[in-house]
Amino acid sequence: MAFGKANVLAILFYCLFLVASSGEEDFRGEFQSPAWAGYYQDNGTHYILYEKPKVTRPSYLVRNISTNPAINALESLDYLPTRIVNGEKISILNAPYQCALHYQKSFICGCVIISRRWILTAQHCKIGKPGSYTVRAGSTQQRRGGEVRQVQKIVSHGGYSERTMKNDLVMMKLKEPLKFRKGVQPVKLPSPKTKRFPRCYWATGWGLTSANAQNVQRYLRRARVCMVGRSRCRQMYRKAGIKIYKVMICAKGKNRDTCSGDSGGPLVHNGVLYGITSFGIGCANANYPGVYVNIKRKVKWMQKVVRKY
Repeated sequence: MAFGKANVLAILFYCLFLVASSGEEDFRGEFQSPAWAGYYQDNGTHYILYEKPKVTRPSYLVRNISTNPAINALESLDYLPTRIVNGEKISILNAPYQCALHYQKSFICGCVIISRRWILTAQHCKIGKPGSYTVRAGSTQQRRGGEVRQVQKIVSHGGYSERTMKNDLVMMKLKEPLKFRKGVQPVKLPSPKTKRFPRCYWATGWGLTSANAQNVQRYLRRARVCMVGRSRCRQMYRKAGIKIYKVMICAKGKNRDTCSGDSGGPLVHNGVLYGITSFGIGCANANYPGVYVNIKRKVKWMQKVVRKY
């Protein structure tokens, strides 16, 4: 009988050894089997980390964000991201206009609060019907806390071009109004009469923190970036076959940038919104600044949408 118990104990310890040695410890201190390891899916603008066996990729994750072969070629090489690189963690109180956009319960993009019922994001973040989107506001974390609202209506900019990425802008109306408080506030919009742009800005978001990262951030981050002249930006992107238009502005920082998961997020100076994160090549790539929608040229369109709907 003693021999039998010893065998049982030996088998038990052996099994425990196999479990512990065949997987890697995750951030919760739990062990994962390699067959159940997390993986990420990339559509060129954001990454989604799944902690479950790999399944067929949903159609919305494999669509091209542009009909421009040059842009989609960059996408296939993971060269078309938008995320905060080498930034710092901040509280939502430092950016109360920031919100997180989720599609079918998965984080996909950043967004900006412009009123109690309206948020602004990038057009290439629009991948489905309004009812599939939710917006989280008032939380430093993109997965929990704050206020969550379902999207009721989506209004795309009529001048958007998938080929050129011009006017990469969309407005979403919420089913229920947000409750403004310290961590939930509308962003200020630039006056159309503004002649000079600020030199430097804060870009915020929950995106990747490096080109090799595999999952978006849990906590909000920001990076300081400064404007790059349009003529200089055009020269830099010309060799990649991408044209920079007047409806775009370019900005970069020293080893700092926006990246995957930050698309649709704000570019702000003193609480005033000057840009919406659109696209770029690589992350904190010295040869290619980040490209943003020029909000100064879109204020009248935004006001028209709010009045009409």
